[in-house]
Amino acid sequence: MKIRLQKMFVFIPAFLLLYFVNFQLLAQQRAMFTQYMFNGLVVNPAYSAMDEALNVTALARQQWVGFKGAPNTQTLTMHTPIRQSNTSLGFIFLRDQIGEVISEKGILGTVANRVELGNETFLALGLNAGLSKYSGQYSLAGSTSSFDPVFLDQNYFRGTMGFGLMLFSPKFYAGFSSPYFINHDFVSDASAPVNQKSHFILQGGYLQNLGDDVKFKPSILLKYVNGSPLQIDLNAHILLKETFWIGASWRSMDSFDILAEMQISPNLQVGYSYDFTTSRLAAVEKGSHEIVLSFRILTRGSTKSLPKCYF
Repeated sequence: MKIRLQKMFVFIPAFLLLYFVNFQLLAQQRAMFTQYMFNGLVVNPAYSAMDEALNVTALARQQWVGFKGAPNTQTLTMHTPIRQSNTSLGFIFLRDQIGEVISEKGILGTVANRVELGNETFLALGLNAGLSKYSGQYSLAGSTSSFDPVFLDQNYFRGTMGFGLMLFSPKFYAGFSSPYFINHDFVSDASAPVNQKSHFILQGGYLQNLGDDVKFKPSILLKYVNGSPLQIDLNAHILLKETFWIGASWRSMDSFDILAEMQISPNLQVGYSYDFTTSRLAAVEKGSHEIVLSFRILTRGSTKSLPKCYF
């Protein structure tokens, strides 16, 4: 009886996770973030062309607090311009964990180049490529048979390539990207890898001065995956005295979010966001937390002061 109860406690949370998350996984096979507007490289590999400083950003996300087996994700991104050229390079380190069963760890390299169209307006093209290790320990779900194909463990490497376009100026930006456009799983014939679909992202934002010490930045992001509903993110942020960002976001079929960022020094910025879940998951969890830390410095050989980057 004890063994049966133990298996029940393992199986029931796994079943609930699959039941509630199934609809969202159709639209999102990759880790999602709330503060992507302050960590744009994870959305569009052309983003690095917008910033003229060396940028290192660390982000940690704990999703669906209070729900056993909920996803948690950590990223570390770095990008920098190459001397005084219009080319920039970047790296993304990612760890994504769903309970004790599914995990993925990987690294992506990015390169971007921009051309000036005139009047401080630029067009940038970015490319990324990387490798990750996918691990699915499905046997932990409680199967007693090592030959059950449903609970067969999977461990293999994934290769991916993506692209991004970004049109921007000091006042606005508009981008189109697919950071995981091409996917390839390096598996044996005996394995059945998870089918990865390309994600297509359209985004845009604008910066408006409302006074000497107040700036307003609305933005939008649309994400499309074949066979899934269109995801819409609407964001609005206010910058006070070049120090405090206060904002709110709405994500269709998922959450309403509040965000706050603080410029601790010219080089260091810290941010926090909390997601109020609006889907059926709200009945079994207590929202999602996300913390971001960003460090910016001038690149070697630069003689001007640290440039502002509002996007």
